[in-house]
Amino acid sequence: MLDAIRSISTNNVKMKKIEIECKACKGTGLYQGMAERDKCAVVCHTCKGTGKDTFTYNKFTGRKVREDIERVFAGSFGYVHTHKDVIVDGRSVNFTEGGCTYQEWLNGKKPEPVKDLYCPYFWDREELSKCNLFAGDKINECPHYEDKSECWEEWEKKND
Repeated sequence: MLDAIRSISTNNVKMKKIEIECKACKGTGLYQGMAERDKCAVVCHTCKGTGKDTFTYNKFTGRKVREDIERVFAGSFGYVHTHKDVIVDGRSVNFTEGGCTYQEWLNGKKPEPVKDLYCPYFWDREELSKCNLFAGDKINECPHYEDKSECWEEWEKKND
């Protein structure tokens, strides 16, 4: 196995190559899919019939810094996010009050929710029954959507 691992130096980044079983044919060298019927197969296009593939990866040397990010959010929850406040359908969405700055995130801060955009029960995925919503439903279908500030107050009291 050790001889199957090779290091390659590219721009001072150490890359590792490992010989692995071909995922497409499960190491057989033969592929049988929708077009190959009964007891026939084709030579696997991924491994060219060898049954093996090569997995290449970069050794992790620490989290890299991005220069193009100003704000970080825990998730998008199906909405477009931005680093600045915007007006959507005549309503203010204060993205700068949610998430956290990139520097804060690098220092370990957990991003805050965008309270103008989504509700606390979608935020933490607990108690979705309060809203009678299920995975895939839209937040604006919630019967409490217009009063979500009250839901946030209730949620914060429970989670303090």
